[in-house]
Amino acid sequence: MKLQVLGIGKVREAFYRDGVNEYAGRIQHYLPVKVIEVAKERSGAARDLEDAYSKVRKDHLKASVRVALDRTGRAMSSEKLAAWLENAMVNGESMASFVIGGPHGLAPGALEDSGLALSLSTLTLPHHMARLLLMEQLYRAMTIIRGEPYHK
Repeated sequence: MKLQVLGIGKVREAFYRDGVNEYAGRIQHYLPVKVIEVAKERSGAARDLEDAYSKVRKDHLKASVRVALDRTGRAMSSEKLAAWLENAMVNGESMASFVIGGPHGLAPGALEDSGLALSLSTLTLPHHMARLLLMEQLYRAMTIIRGEPYHK
């Protein structure tokens, strides 16, 4: 299985970008992972959100499993996320794509298209922080699946 993390908007702060890259390198030891940044929407208007998501969908979402990150989504423990990911791998899914909205959130179409809406927290997180947290949790999930000590 391959992983793809699609973020709307660029991560400008070096410490977030470095963290995302660090976890991407760690995940690569288990699965191929690609982090893709897509130009953010011009405003929070519904039309701009849908336009940004349409570009993501057209250019990048040919994945068999789509996950939209949203604070109203399903909360999972690290162990449950690992079990969900392992189940997708065992079932032969070729790719899982995780979509993170930009500063104005996700387009409604992103939630409708996803097989899973996932919440990292009920708090509203900045998109760049959500990206870093997701990468850490994907790495943690891989160590749980492999029975490695990182999770302890």
